[in-house]
Amino acid sequence: MKPVTSILAGAVAAITLCGQQAMADRNSDYWAPENMAARQCTSVHIGYLPTIPTHTAAYNEMVVEKSAEGTYFAVNNFGCGYIGVQELAKKKADGTFERAAIFSIWDAKDSGDNPHAAPEEERAKLVQKGRLVTTRRFGGEGTGGNSMRPFDWKEGDVIRTLVIERPDGEDFRQLAGYIWDPETKQWELLSCWRIQALTRGLGGGCGFVEDFRRNVESKQKERRATFGPAWRWDGKAWSQATEFRFTKDGNPNMEINCRVNPQLGYFSLATGGNIKPEADFRVWETKKLPNPPAAAEPGEDVMKLINAPKLQPVKYDK
Repeated sequence: MKPVTSILAGAVAAITLCGQQAMADRNSDYWAPENMAARQCTSVHIGYLPTIPTHTAAYNEMVVEKSAEGTYFAVNNFGCGYIGVQELAKKKADGTFERAAIFSIWDAKDSGDNPHAAPEEERAKLVQKGRLVTTRRFGGEGTGGNSMRPFDWKEGDVIRTLVIERPDGEDFRQLAGYIWDPETKQWELLSCWRIQALTRGLGGGCGFVEDFRRNVESKQKERRATFGPAWRWDGKAWSQATEFRFTKDGNPNMEINCRVNPQLGYFSLATGGNIKPEADFRVWETKKLPNPPAAAEPGEDVMKLINAPKLQPVKYDK
């Protein structure tokens, strides 16, 4: 793993590239369909169905098949946050681009896109963070708390994530994100946040592929990943997603598709480059896997984390 200062440089580069525009009004010309089409790939999503709004833990797997700099592969975008991996726009000494794991939580109430606008008592508060992890406030897509760490994933790796909700008093809850580290062979905490409990449960869930470089050239580069299995824990039993919904953002570019990965058996999302739409799974459709692969329920290591008590706050040096 690279030092955290190196990964931060990559994160800052990505933020500098599109941060000013992302902080703009949500209805500005920056987000006009024709402007999105000119500069970036269409964002594509795969919804995990049926929805189980009150589930308190989510275990998800994903395999990146093809990547490009400035890409976010979200393994699970749930009701109040998302977790996944990114390829940044900062090059390493060997000429490849730095890669990271990311976990973000939105504030419980919508205060627009300015991270400093939310009242202090309504902000997501950091409880704990894992090794090599840096955290910050974010804006531009709502506001909340973000955590990142170096994570040198590779195409073909099985990326495993776990999100857990724990009660933290009558009016608050904790949301913790973990990633399986093949180097240490254990689950590692990305971060845990305390937010207002306006609702309980993780809500719905989906995976997505997003081009966040948005520099015109980026839309020429293909990105693809396969999502599954997706398990949800309701406090008593695990339920596996059995249907999947294919959706997209408002970008009119149609170099996108969703198809079954014959090697992995789950649906694969692709965007950018010379991708062609698939006739048998059109956008906005919901489908079941034709031959779903057998998948074991998450194991004892996952259940230990789910059944652990809430995390205690840690004070960190600024």
